[in-house]
Amino acid sequence: MAKNLLLISFLTVLILAGCSSPSAEYTLGSVILAEPFDNIKAWEFYEDAEENIRLEVLDGVYQVQAGDIGYIWGLNDQEHSNVVMEVSANQLSAFEDNAYGVMCRADTSNNGDGYYFLISGDGYYSIAKGEGDDVNSIVDWTSSSAINKGTGKNTIRAVCIGDYLSLYVNYKFMADARDSTLASGYAGFVANANTGGDVTVSFDDLTIWEATLSTE
Repeated sequence: MAKNLLLISFLTVLILAGCSSPSAEYTLGSVILAEPFDNIKAWEFYEDAEENIRLEVLDGVYQVQAGDIGYIWGLNDQEHSNVVMEVSANQLSAFEDNAYGVMCRADTSNNGDGYYFLISGDGYYSIAKGEGDDVNSIVDWTSSSAINKGTGKNTIRAVCIGDYLSLYVNYKFMADARDSTLASGYAGFVANANTGGDVTVSFDDLTIWEATLSTE
Protein backbone atom coordinates (compact mmCIF):
# COMPACT_ATOMS: atom_id res chain seq x y z
CA MET A 1 0.00 0.00 0.00
CA ALA A 2 1.00 3.56 -0.59
CA LYS A 3 -0.67 6.88 -1.15
CA ASN A 4 -0.70 9.47 -3.90
CA LEU A 5 -1.69 13.10 -3.81
CA LEU A 6 -4.69 13.83 -5.99
CA LEU A 7 -2.91 15.72 -8.74
CA ILE A 8 -4.89 15.67 -11.96
CA SER A 9 -3.33 16.88 -15.19
CA PHE A 10 -3.79 16.23 -18.89
CA LEU A 11 -1.51 13.98 -20.91
CA THR A 12 -0.62 14.31 -24.56
CA VAL A 13 -2.10 10.99 -25.58
CA LEU A 14 -4.70 9.91 -28.07
CA ILE A 15 -7.93 10.39 -26.16
CA LEU A 16 -11.03 8.77 -27.52
CA ALA A 17 -13.46 9.78 -24.79
CA GLY A 18 -16.82 11.10 -25.78
CA CYS A 19 -17.42 8.46 -28.44
CA SER A 20 -20.81 6.77 -28.25
CA SER A 21 -19.19 3.40 -28.92
CA PRO A 22 -15.72 1.92 -28.35
CA SER A 23 -13.05 2.41 -31.00
CA ALA A 24 -11.98 -1.24 -30.68
CA GLU A 25 -13.61 -4.55 -29.80
CA TYR A 26 -12.05 -7.28 -27.71
CA THR A 27 -12.31 -11.04 -27.25
CA LEU A 28 -12.22 -12.69 -23.84
CA GLY A 29 -9.90 -15.64 -23.33
CA SER A 30 -9.25 -17.83 -20.31
CA VAL A 31 -10.17 -16.75 -16.81
CA ILE A 32 -6.99 -15.82 -14.96
CA LEU A 33 -8.66 -15.14 -11.64
CA ALA A 34 -12.15 -15.61 -10.22
CA GLU A 35 -11.76 -14.12 -6.77
CA PRO A 36 -14.11 -15.18 -3.93
CA PHE A 37 -12.16 -13.11 -1.36
CA ASP A 38 -12.04 -16.02 1.06
CA ASN A 39 -8.27 -15.94 1.62
CA ILE A 40 -7.11 -12.99 3.72
CA LYS A 41 -3.52 -13.47 2.53
CA ALA A 42 -4.31 -13.23 -1.19
CA TRP A 43 -4.70 -9.45 -1.11
CA GLU A 44 -2.80 -6.73 0.63
CA PHE A 45 -3.60 -5.87 4.26
CA TYR A 46 -2.70 -2.47 5.66
CA GLU A 47 -3.95 -0.30 8.51
CA ASP A 48 -3.09 3.21 9.67
CA ALA A 49 -5.66 4.46 12.16
CA GLU A 50 -4.19 7.97 12.33
CA GLU A 51 -4.57 8.42 8.56
CA ASN A 52 -7.96 6.63 8.45
CA ILE A 53 -6.60 3.92 6.14
CA ARG A 54 -7.57 0.27 6.13
CA LEU A 55 -7.22 -2.36 3.40
CA GLU A 56 -8.39 -5.90 4.05
CA VAL A 57 -10.29 -8.97 2.96
CA LEU A 58 -13.37 -8.89 5.20
CA ASP A 59 -16.49 -11.07 5.16
CA GLY A 60 -16.03 -12.21 1.57
CA VAL A 61 -15.16 -8.82 0.04
CA TYR A 62 -12.09 -6.61 -0.29
CA GLN A 63 -12.64 -3.38 1.60
CA VAL A 64 -10.76 -0.12 1.08
CA GLN A 65 -11.09 2.72 3.58
CA ALA A 66 -9.41 6.06 2.89
CA GLY A 67 -9.43 9.66 4.04
CA ASP A 68 -8.56 12.79 2.11
CA ILE A 69 -4.78 12.33 1.97
CA GLY A 70 -4.65 10.93 -1.56
CA TYR A 71 -5.19 7.68 -3.43
CA ILE A 72 -4.96 4.50 -1.37
CA TRP A 73 -4.58 1.16 -3.11
CA GLY A 74 -4.26 -2.53 -2.37
CA LEU A 75 -2.81 -5.11 -4.77
CA ASN A 76 -2.60 -8.83 -5.27
CA ASP A 77 0.62 -10.45 -6.45
CA GLN A 78 -0.36 -12.02 -9.77
CA GLU A 79 1.29 -10.25 -12.70
CA HIS A 80 -0.69 -9.72 -15.90
CA SER A 81 -0.44 -7.93 -19.23
CA ASN A 82 -3.45 -8.05 -21.58
CA VAL A 83 -6.58 -8.46 -19.49
CA VAL A 84 -10.18 -7.49 -18.86
CA MET A 85 -11.15 -6.97 -15.21
CA GLU A 86 -14.70 -6.84 -13.86
CA VAL A 87 -15.79 -6.24 -10.27
CA SER A 88 -18.84 -5.21 -8.27
CA ALA A 89 -18.12 -2.07 -6.22
CA ASN A 90 -20.29 -0.92 -3.33
CA GLN A 91 -19.71 2.47 -1.71
CA LEU A 92 -20.44 2.08 2.02
CA SER A 93 -19.81 5.66 3.15
CA ALA A 94 -22.07 8.69 2.62
CA PHE A 95 -19.53 11.27 1.36
CA GLU A 96 -19.87 11.43 -2.45
CA ASP A 97 -16.92 13.65 -3.47
CA ASN A 98 -14.57 10.73 -3.95
CA ALA A 99 -12.97 8.39 -6.45
CA TYR A 100 -12.71 4.61 -6.45
CA GLY A 101 -12.20 1.73 -8.83
CA VAL A 102 -9.68 -0.76 -10.15
CA MET A 103 -6.05 -0.70 -11.24
CA CYS A 104 -4.44 -2.72 -13.99
CA ARG A 105 -0.70 -3.05 -14.63
CA ALA A 106 0.11 -1.67 -11.20
CA ASP A 107 3.86 -1.55 -10.68
CA THR A 108 5.12 -4.61 -8.83
CA SER A 109 7.17 -2.37 -6.51
CA ASN A 110 3.87 -0.98 -5.16
CA ASN A 111 4.84 2.63 -5.93
CA GLY A 112 1.43 3.73 -7.25
CA ASP A 113 2.23 3.46 -10.95
CA GLY A 114 -0.56 1.85 -12.95
CA TYR A 115 -3.71 2.53 -14.92
CA TYR A 116 -6.67 3.69 -12.83
CA PHE A 117 -10.30 3.09 -13.91
CA LEU A 118 -12.35 5.31 -11.65
CA ILE A 119 -15.88 6.33 -10.78
CA SER A 120 -17.12 8.73 -8.10
CA GLY A 121 -19.98 8.78 -5.64
CA ASP A 122 -21.50 11.77 -7.42
CA GLY A 123 -21.71 10.00 -10.78
CA TYR A 124 -18.49 10.74 -12.68
CA TYR A 125 -15.89 8.51 -14.36
CA SER A 126 -12.26 8.83 -15.44
CA ILE A 127 -9.32 6.84 -16.75
CA ALA A 128 -5.98 7.90 -15.29
CA LYS A 129 -2.35 6.88 -15.00
CA GLY A 130 -0.45 6.78 -11.73
CA GLU A 131 3.13 8.01 -11.98
CA GLY A 132 4.93 8.27 -8.67
CA ASP A 133 3.12 10.86 -6.57
CA ASP A 134 0.86 12.01 -9.41
CA VAL A 135 -2.35 10.64 -10.86
CA ASN A 136 -2.67 12.08 -14.36
CA SER A 137 -5.94 12.05 -16.29
CA ILE A 138 -5.97 10.20 -19.59
CA VAL A 139 -9.74 10.64 -19.83
CA ASP A 140 -10.94 13.64 -17.82
CA TRP A 141 -13.71 13.34 -15.25
CA THR A 142 -17.08 13.19 -17.02
CA SER A 143 -20.59 12.68 -15.65
CA SER A 144 -22.73 9.69 -16.64
CA SER A 145 -26.29 8.76 -15.74
CA ALA A 146 -25.25 5.09 -15.95
CA ILE A 147 -23.35 5.38 -12.67
CA ASN A 148 -25.33 4.70 -9.50
CA LYS A 149 -24.60 7.53 -7.08
CA GLY A 150 -23.90 7.38 -3.37
CA THR A 151 -24.19 3.96 -1.81
CA GLY A 152 -25.55 2.33 -4.96
CA LYS A 153 -23.63 -0.64 -6.34
CA ASN A 154 -21.75 -0.39 -9.64
CA THR A 155 -20.16 -2.99 -11.86
CA ILE A 156 -16.83 -1.73 -13.18
CA ARG A 157 -15.14 -3.32 -16.19
CA ALA A 158 -11.62 -2.25 -17.18
CA VAL A 159 -10.01 -3.26 -20.48
CA CYS A 160 -6.20 -3.23 -20.69
CA ILE A 161 -5.01 -4.75 -23.98
CA GLY A 162 -1.79 -3.54 -25.57
CA ASP A 163 -2.01 0.25 -25.58
CA TYR A 164 -5.82 0.16 -25.57
CA LEU A 165 -7.68 1.13 -22.39
CA SER A 166 -11.45 1.29 -21.95
CA LEU A 167 -13.94 1.61 -19.12
CA TYR A 168 -17.46 0.21 -18.79
CA VAL A 169 -19.80 0.89 -15.87
CA ASN A 170 -22.90 -1.21 -15.33
CA TYR A 171 -22.26 -2.81 -18.74
CA LYS A 172 -22.33 0.53 -20.55
CA PHE A 173 -19.34 1.95 -22.41
CA MET A 174 -17.91 5.10 -20.83
CA ALA A 175 -14.67 5.94 -22.66
CA ASP A 176 -11.50 4.59 -24.21
CA ALA A 177 -7.99 5.83 -24.88
CA ARG A 178 -4.53 4.75 -26.02
CA ASP A 179 -1.41 4.79 -23.84
CA SER A 180 1.65 2.56 -24.20
CA THR A 181 3.59 3.52 -21.08
CA LEU A 182 2.83 0.47 -18.93
CA ALA A 183 3.06 -3.08 -20.28
CA SER A 184 2.40 -5.35 -17.29
CA GLY A 185 1.81 -5.39 -13.56
CA TYR A 186 -0.56 -6.35 -10.77
CA ALA A 187 -4.31 -5.90 -10.33
CA GLY A 188 -5.53 -3.62 -7.58
CA PHE A 189 -8.30 -1.62 -5.98
CA VAL A 190 -8.05 2.10 -5.29
CA ALA A 191 -9.97 4.82 -3.47
CA ASN A 192 -9.61 8.48 -2.53
CA ALA A 193 -11.78 11.11 -0.83
CA ASN A 194 -11.49 14.78 -1.61
CA THR A 195 -10.88 17.47 1.02
CA GLY A 196 -12.71 16.96 4.29
CA GLY A 197 -14.19 13.58 3.46
CA ASP A 198 -13.62 9.87 3.72
CA VAL A 199 -14.61 6.86 1.67
CA THR A 200 -15.17 3.16 2.31
CA VAL A 201 -15.77 0.84 -0.62
CA SER A 202 -16.17 -2.93 -0.81
CA PHE A 203 -15.23 -4.90 -3.92
CA ASP A 204 -16.70 -8.31 -4.73
CA ASP A 205 -17.05 -10.86 -7.53
CA LEU A 206 -13.77 -9.97 -9.24
CA THR A 207 -13.07 -11.78 -12.51
CA ILE A 208 -9.96 -11.26 -14.63
CA TRP A 209 -9.74 -12.69 -18.15
CA GLU A 210 -6.94 -12.87 -20.66
CA ALA A 211 -8.04 -10.83 -23.66
CA THR A 212 -7.10 -9.75 -27.18
CA LEU A 213 -8.28 -7.00 -29.48
CA SER A 214 -10.54 -8.32 -32.21
CA THR A 215 -10.71 -5.10 -34.28
CA GLU A 216 -8.77 -1.86 -34.56
